Amino acid sequence: MTPRTSSIFILLRTLTLIHTPVVVPDTSFLPFDEEESLIYRYRQQQSVNLGSWFVHENWMTPSLFSQASGKKLSELDIASGWGSLASARNVLEYHWLTFINQSDFDYLASIGINTVRLPIGYWSLGSEFCLGTPFANVAEVYQNAWPMVVHAINMAAKAGIGVLVDLHGAVGSQNGEGHSGISDGAVNLFSNEDYINKTIGVLEFLARNLVFVTNVVGIQLLNEPKDIPELTDFYDRAIAVMRQVSPAAAALPLYLHDGFNLQRFSDYVAQRTDFVVQDHHKYFVFTDADKAKAASQLTSEVNTVTYTRLHDASLHQHRNLIVGEWSCALTPTSLTNEPDKVGARRDFCTSQMKIYSSTTAGWSFWGM
Repeated sequence: MTPRTSSIFILLRTLTLIHTPVVVPDTSFLPFDEEESLIYRYRQQQSVNLGSWFVHENWMTPSLFSQASGKKLSELDIASGWGSLASARNVLEYHWLTFINQSDFDYLASIGINTVRLPIGYWSLGSEFCLGTPFANVAEVYQNAWPMVVHAINMAAKAGIGVLVDLHGAVGSQNGEGHSGISDGAVNLFSNEDYINKTIGVLEFLARNLVFVTNVVGIQLLNEPKDIPELTDFYDRAIAVMRQVSPAAAALPLYLHDGFNLQRFSDYVAQRTDFVVQDHHKYFVFTDADKAKAASQLTSEVNTVTYTRLHDASLHQHRNLIVGEWSCALTPTSLTNEPDKVGARRDFCTSQMKIYSSTTAGWSFWGM
């Protein structure tokens, strides 16, 4: 394909997307089975993250950002682009309905995956949840978003796969990152009482609507929030509201990301008496120290330092700990002096899987 024909193909595909309405799925969950739900919620998780399905990142789904506005870094940039709200809505609805399908879930089940972590944003609950937020001007884009989330959970159920519903994007942003829905870098959730209340309202909606869904293993309150003193206050308030939804919600597993502070939240989870689980993410490509280490050295650290830290934390909190994001990613520098680069990466990857499996209640690979 020449550059000219490639450009024409992209143009035609774009025109098709923005003018193609989709059939909205049914919003009913499959019948609830309490006994089966306990199996989903208590078994050890072997999971993958379904990233860029409902919360988008430009490195994962660049086509969605081709006509985005502004910095082209976040969900809000997509919804504000594509020429009109109607076009943006058509593009996103088509993506939600086709990006992952039943055969993908069936494949995951066939290779031993029993759970998926499903990142969503507050906008994924529908237009009304966008009002009074940074998404207010694009609210109509998300009119049919919640039925798509329901459809995703039902597809997982048909494959016998559990779903951890993860609030990846909170109102005002919990971390200022593009994957929280905004691209201005601001962390406004914890300093704005209205945003706090709106986010807790989102979590209350999720608890009310998901507690009687057989294959929902739990709800994650926030993804990778800033590790600030106010974080535990937010968790205390949100958990209290979610627990009061119903007697069943009082026992629903709630997952808490630790802001990359393993010890602080190990202590927090250990002192609670309800069903809460700490989520800790582990990557080896972001700090200068990790970038400077060879893959074999990082593998050795996984087998020693990482093992000890996770083992001790897990023991402290009765194993209510998962590694909700990890990957096989290494920087080129870490592989430069490795004679067998493929083997070095394989050892690094398998060592992580073994350590996370032996020390925690489960892991979720980023991404599918």
